[in-house]
Amino acid sequence: MKDVSRRAHWCRLIMIFCVWTALQVNVPQVSAADRWDTALAHVDIVYDNVTTLKGTTLSVTQHIQEQRTKNNDVLKLLNIKINAIDVEWIKKLQIKYNQALREHSPLLERYTGLSKQATAAKEQKNKKIADLLDLQRNKIRTSVEVARADIKAKKAALSSAKKQRASKVKIVKDSLVPVRNFKKKITAENKTITAAKKIYSAAESSYRVSVKQGDAVTAATDITLMYDQMVIIHSSLQKVFDWEKQISQTIVISESKLPKS
Repeated sequence: MKDVSRRAHWCRLIMIFCVWTALQVNVPQVSAADRWDTALAHVDIVYDNVTTLKGTTLSVTQHIQEQRTKNNDVLKLLNIKINAIDVEWIKKLQIKYNQALREHSPLLERYTGLSKQATAAKEQKNKKIADLLDLQRNKIRTSVEVARADIKAKKAALSSAKKQRASKVKIVKDSLVPVRNFKKKITAENKTITAAKKIYSAAESSYRVSVKQGDAVTAATDITLMYDQMVIIHSSLQKVFDWEKQISQTIVISESKLPKS
């Protein structure tokens, strides 16, 4: 709210307060007719203020909805980008690791089988068979060591890539923590708005009845309560709008933390 509009807002509040104070003075000299006239003047002033504030509130509500829709769309796209971080790179490393396992599996299985057979032959004191098996096993030992080293390297590369991805994802997600905090504040403030709207609705219904009955004094009380609740609603909506804008700013910051292609 700009300074000029803020001053105008407070001037209206002071005027309402002055008229309402005069209306509440219960002295014998003040006739019922005078109180009724004062109440009518009060309704005249406050009605316009309620109408103006109602229009402003509707405008703020529309801005909130537009900003929230934009935030949700951008946040959805950002989450897609977060989930996609290094996924293709890790898929390629996983494929290479799986290929290495398949490629070297026959050799490693053969080596393991020969080792078990040689051990069994030694336990049976069959030195000839044990020597023959050891010769076959030892012949492929170098190839086995190369295969194991290849598998180990590819597994290490895959594990390292996963850790790097987790770190990158964490940086972006951590930067989005304020969004959750803002949303909690918005949820809490929406409860305040709901409560104020309920009071406003009840006061408005009472005001309608008072108008039908020609009871300006009660109508003045009702419309004052309506105005008070509209002030609360407008103030809360303004907070919500500010938080939605801060959510937008936070998302922009988080986008900047995505890994550069």
